[in-house]
Amino acid sequence: MSLASGPGATRTRLEAVVAAGLVVVTIYGFVAVPLRAWLLGLDPAALAAITGSRPALVAVGALAAAEGRAWLWPLLVATVSILKFHWVFWWAGRLWGEHALVRVAGDTPRARRRIARAEALVRRYQVPAIAVTYVPLPVARELVIVALGTAGRRFRVFVALDLAAAAVTQSLCVLLGAWLGESAVVVVKQYAIYAGWVALVALAAMTVAALRAWRRRRRDGDEVSTRR
Repeated sequence: MSLASGPGATRTRLEAVVAAGLVVVTIYGFVAVPLRAWLLGLDPAALAAITGSRPALVAVGALAAAEGRAWLWPLLVATVSILKFHWVFWWAGRLWGEHALVRVAGDTPRARRRIARAEALVRRYQVPAIAVTYVPLPVARELVIVALGTAGRRFRVFVALDLAAAAVTQSLCVLLGAWLGESAVVVVKQYAIYAGWVALVALAAMTVAALRAWRRRRRDGDEVSTRR
């Protein structure tokens, strides 16, 4: 018996990989919240490497300046780490178009406004729109990436600009920490005392939010069934 092959089979396999990637992203996002709260006080370099966290890189720069700790490897790994799931969002947009935007953002009025901002940014700046998401603006980076995939922008160009923007902004975080020096180290060490409790609170908040979202979806589903 021959195995299925051809463009249709390839697309099906790719869709399965991307769908699984979105599930992994969701789980990672849930786990990362308490992990960030805990590791920021315990080991900022490890947090930067795992998540690409900017506050962690500021702490890395401060510890490097004040105590001579390593900064280069956390910076390099954190630059790559912040990009680790971006291919999932680009391919989601490429494969599923507008549906991918709704799948990532949701279908509430607020979500639709977020989608509109992301699409407007892509229409205005094209691929360089990804660089804009690395500055503090009310635009979700993931939605911009999905919109770039939906618009059919070249993947290699997107990756190159994404990596360049990440390298610049991550380096600036380390430099900021080095400039703050001892004052930032004092804050980090004081935070470390309470990091475990902060992580527990963050985990509890995430659990409550997830339960509320589940109940809301279940209630909405029941209402739809009743109307039918």
